[in-house]
Amino acid sequence: MRPPIFTGEQFPAYHEGMLIVKVRPSVSPLATMAGAPGTTEGLVGSPGLSALALFERAGMIKRVVPLARPPEPESALLGMRSVMAALAETVGSPAATDVHAGVSLVEMERGSDVAHLQLALAQDPHIELVSRVPVRYLVAEARPRRPPVAAGATPAAVPPPAATMWNLRKIRWAEARARTGFQDATAVRVAVLDTGIDTAHPDLQERVSSYVFAHPDLPRASAERDLIGHGTHVAGTIGALINNDLGINGLCACQLAIWKIFDDVPDHIPSRNEFAYFVDPVMYRRALADCLDQGVSVINLSIGGPGQPDFQERALFRGLLANGTTIVAAMGNERMLGSPTSYPAAIPGVLAVGATNLDDTVANFSNRGNHIALCAPGVAIWSTLPTYPGQFGFEAIPGPGGRPIEGKPFRRETNYDAWNGTSMASPHVAAAAALLLANRGQTNAAAVRTRLMQTADRVPSMNNRDFHPDYGAGRLNLLRLLST
Repeated sequence: MRPPIFTGEQFPAYHEGMLIVKVRPSVSPLATMAGAPGTTEGLVGSPGLSALALFERAGMIKRVVPLARPPEPESALLGMRSVMAALAETVGSPAATDVHAGVSLVEMERGSDVAHLQLALAQDPHIELVSRVPVRYLVAEARPRRPPVAAGATPAAVPPPAATMWNLRKIRWAEARARTGFQDATAVRVAVLDTGIDTAHPDLQERVSSYVFAHPDLPRASAERDLIGHGTHVAGTIGALINNDLGINGLCACQLAIWKIFDDVPDHIPSRNEFAYFVDPVMYRRALADCLDQGVSVINLSIGGPGQPDFQERALFRGLLANGTTIVAAMGNERMLGSPTSYPAAIPGVLAVGATNLDDTVANFSNRGNHIALCAPGVAIWSTLPTYPGQFGFEAIPGPGGRPIEGKPFRRETNYDAWNGTSMASPHVAAAAALLLANRGQTNAAAVRTRLMQTADRVPSMNNRDFHPDYGAGRLNLLRLLST
């Protein structure tokens, strides 16, 4: 079984059959029609709402899910109510000042009907905004697995001594921490929006200050476990316990705030003949809104995708950056496909991070582009993985009626493993930003970006240039970053 590769190759750019819609405040037709599902009476002059009602009556609307969390988590799924009732709740609830007020995801039974509905909604005076929903996925590559120690078992990988971790030596981590007056990032909250975390991992205990994973109102399950392991790996690079004679060393002793933005149900990818996990669009946008509300200092996003951000994703990023939050994102792993632009790394103001090898050359998977800020080690990066078994996805096999079902899993290691990817480079920069905040006081996101780029090492392949589309301003140098 081949190892999984988390790139955009053959992945869809947008969720099939899904739209994100913002209803204007105080839309009277919604209140009128909320109790009459499927009817178009009273919707004259409202082509979008009329189309929604018609599609619902024909059984073509799968569900409508408001982005705002319901006031009563134990309440029934809004997809089980009428479309109008679900939309009405988003504009008439007590939480109308919520950043998600009026915003819902509309999911259709057939993707072929989306264009018609989108056009009708765009022409409706009661609809403020409507957009396709971009797919976001992981941007890491797991190296080939070792043979299992027993049938069906996944061995616990054993990392090399923490003092020999090449990535930390390359960015001069030990020298930076040895500086007179060095302050660790114990008071800085770093958000990791990813596949979850193993809170019981012995190399991560005491680091996790909060963990959000449950969404009872959503139709797909999301439990506490990090099945994929990607989030635990990213979190370990940022904040694994330091010099505890166990496993690896993280970059800093920050407060890890974890949001699980992946559900536990893999999607079938016909072009790859497998099942893979994608970012859940509601969980993702709720997590960004939480970070905005809570004033998180740094966010790491080791995710990507070629789909243009929808209006809500852009608005959340604008709000976070305006609030001074430093947002770090992976450039993407599609270099072999011509380095297509990947988001959220390409959103203005985001620190886009590429990956480098041991010899400071660009990794053969790392995307290039003029929006790159800097690069960091991203090849054979040892970090934490959940202590329990899990998988990246599944092979697809024929099921009843020829429909694909989950076959053999693409298993991952447990405890620790070395992975490749711009996903692994990004958390180096997120942790460095946290240390910069701890050692140089409060500063805004633009100042953090400038400092990181000014103090990066110009690698030989940059040919003495100040900027290169493979490397940005250069490779992260933590010692220079924290030096006065």
